[in-house]
Amino acid sequence: MKMLRLGCVVLTAIFTVNVQGQAISLNDKPVINEQPLNEQHFNGQVLSESDVVEVALAQQIIDHSGLLSLSQQVKYSAQQFIQGDQTINHAQHFAIAKSLAKRWTEEAWQQRLLQRIEAMPIAQQQAILQQLTQPLIQSAQQKERQAIAIQHSDEYQRYMAKLRQRPPAASRWQLIETLDKNSGFSQMLIKARAAVIKDISRQVKDWQVVSSWQADTQQEVLEFLFYAYRKTPNAELQRIAQSFNQPELSAFYGAVRKEIY
Repeated sequence: MKMLRLGCVVLTAIFTVNVQGQAISLNDKPVINEQPLNEQHFNGQVLSESDVVEVALAQQIIDHSGLLSLSQQVKYSAQQFIQGDQTINHAQHFAIAKSLAKRWTEEAWQQRLLQRIEAMPIAQQQAILQQLTQPLIQSAQQKERQAIAIQHSDEYQRYMAKLRQRPPAASRWQLIETLDKNSGFSQMLIKARAAVIKDISRQVKDWQVVSSWQADTQQEVLEFLFYAYRKTPNAELQRIAQSFNQPELSAFYGAVRKEIY
């Protein structure tokens, strides 16, 4: 199943943001589409100058966190669970898709994230962006992007086969597990798939998912992380894992997990 991109991303240190296609900086007075700030609109609502900055901050956190791709992961998960299942008819397929769409279109998911982030103090939002721009986090994100790009390649599959045949040292396993625990990556994926399972079960009587699906999901994430960080020394990997324990970043991902249902 396609791996969800959940890492952090490169941002500019001055918090350059983008609203309606126009770049602005928190260091400057924003001007968007040549309209006075007290006439800016977002989702049909008139925004004040402070509102524009808040929306821009929240939107940038979303855009650069990779979290919007979770809506696609829900779609992929649904396809994976029901693909080839002869007990699910066309009408049930449609009903499942319709039910999931109420919460999991990209737009619906984005709105939930915006509401969650905008409820945070501005100082906390800025701190999250600052932490996401740290060189260590940026480097980790680059490694994950590179792994995602070749996840379905022969090279990736050969590495997975080798990993299963010759497991790394226990100390390396512990570091990868700590990274996953601190970031909450596998828990996000498990919650997303649980949402899919819940909707399928409502639409298809007596439908059952394989009992090992949670363990399988976690194993999938751990193996992905092994590949992404295969050339990363243990000391650096430990620092990356610790970086997710920064209070604001940890609180942010914890808040996001509450929106996955």
